[in-house]
Amino acid sequence: MSRQYDNIIFDLGDVLFHWDASTVTALPKQTIRAMMNTTIWLDYERGFLSPEQAHKLLATELKTTPELVAESLEQAQLTLRPDAEMTDLILKLGAARTRPGQAKVRILGLSNIAKDHFVGIQKIQFPWHLFDRIFTSCHTGMRKPDLCIYQHLIQETGVDPTRTIFLDDRVENIFAARSLGLRGEVVGRLGPERSQLVRLLTNLLLPDDTLIRAEGFLRSRAGNHLSEFEGKGMPFRDNFSQLLLWELTGMEELVYLTWPTSPSSEPSSASSPVDTISNPDSAVELLLDDAPPNSSQKTKPAAASSPFWNYFSSQPVLTTKTFPEDADTTSVAYLSLPPQHLSSVAPASEVMAAMAANTSADGIIQVYFSSSRPHTCPVVCINVLRFFNKFSATPVEEDDRLKPTVDFVINSLANRAYVHGSRYYVPEAFLYFAALLYGECKGSSPGLWERLDRHTKGALLERLRVSAAGNAAALVMRVRACQVAGMGREVAKQDFEELLSLQRAEDGGWPAGWFCRMGRTGDAIGNRGLTTGMVWRVLRDWS
Repeated sequence: MSRQYDNIIFDLGDVLFHWDASTVTALPKQTIRAMMNTTIWLDYERGFLSPEQAHKLLATELKTTPELVAESLEQAQLTLRPDAEMTDLILKLGAARTRPGQAKVRILGLSNIAKDHFVGIQKIQFPWHLFDRIFTSCHTGMRKPDLCIYQHLIQETGVDPTRTIFLDDRVENIFAARSLGLRGEVVGRLGPERSQLVRLLTNLLLPDDTLIRAEGFLRSRAGNHLSEFEGKGMPFRDNFSQLLLWELTGMEELVYLTWPTSPSSEPSSASSPVDTISNPDSAVELLLDDAPPNSSQKTKPAAASSPFWNYFSSQPVLTTKTFPEDADTTSVAYLSLPPQHLSSVAPASEVMAAMAANTSADGIIQVYFSSSRPHTCPVVCINVLRFFNKFSATPVEEDDRLKPTVDFVINSLANRAYVHGSRYYVPEAFLYFAALLYGECKGSSPGLWERLDRHTKGALLERLRVSAAGNAAALVMRVRACQVAGMGREVAKQDFEELLSLQRAEDGGWPAGWFCRMGRTGDAIGNRGLTTGMVWRVLRDWS
């Protein structure tokens, strides 16, 4: 992924260093706060006053003694400690400079600080050698938030403000920086939000590391990317997430799968599409994998009772003991499998015929190959249309069997029926798969593409204005949707940067988030491997 920023400017106090106010006993906290807001203090920081002059004038102003002023400032100075996360960021930026072909990120400082305090802070063990320059109020005679000090820094260093990040703990200083085109970020108190900001900065400034760490996470858990129910701590194995992960990454070694029966020249009645639909009991016999649920398993063919794919890869959870095969997983399987694997599954023409015969009273293709679950879902319909678009010789819009399904999808998109999600999916899943269909059908089903073209990009732009509430799966689905729809990186910039801030420092992966749910219980489902794999693909395609 190409880097957007070449420079970072750090404030010192409360960004790179913290002090402990509780240990300053010479003067009350409110007196110290009042002292730092006097014009005397401002002149002291500009270098216009010596320490002795400043202490004397401040003592008069605050009705105390110069000795107590000096003692309080010395106590504060002695408590200064480097911020661990910011220090780690600076060290990473420094280490990246030594890599072949790695462009250098300039590290700068900009601080309101008195001369004697600056001398003192530089005695603290800290990677000062990695800074290209540090600009201080005491040496320039200028202070933040006055625009002149920012302009001075820009002129002296030649930085491009639009490619420069500035960090400060005070809103007024950030406002001034942003007015000149710098990207200003307010650094808050220690806590999760600050840590999230550091992760974002790391990924913005070291994008190659982001991609490497994401792939490292995927490979370190190859064959063990389990799905999970949000808030339940109940991992399980499913085919659906694995097929999507395979399609996104092209890395077969990452996934586990339980395959349907390989096709034969004389299919048994149990694998007949007609029998599967009319007799649901023949379709619900699920292969139970003998491997424990937390084990690693490579893709492998396995005996099953029909040519269709089942959502679950092993024992169903939070649902009935047996679970029928479905059109969604089956469609995604055919879309995800590389050509060399298609000989291991039933001919696409037979499966499409079975799907086209399995419709609701409205003529819409149903989710399950089972009469006991007569459900339709617009997201499933989209994946079915993607399947037909890829494998049928007839353009989707010309296949009369598909007309009710096509109309259902287009009307759902045009009328924003997806905004609250569906029985099985979040809104972003609808838009993600719709964007894939939009990107895939232009040449093969031009009539369908024209109908999608009227609504897809507008719907995505609207959705970008809705908070994803930290749901990493939803965030990456809409970013990826914008990407495949050809909408450009700037359009999804806010969501993309929120995604970057969610990468976990400990392993390089992303939180699972959730994108689908159990129809009967509503339990939300996510998969860290799938979410990370989709982010990896976004990063790779924007490299």
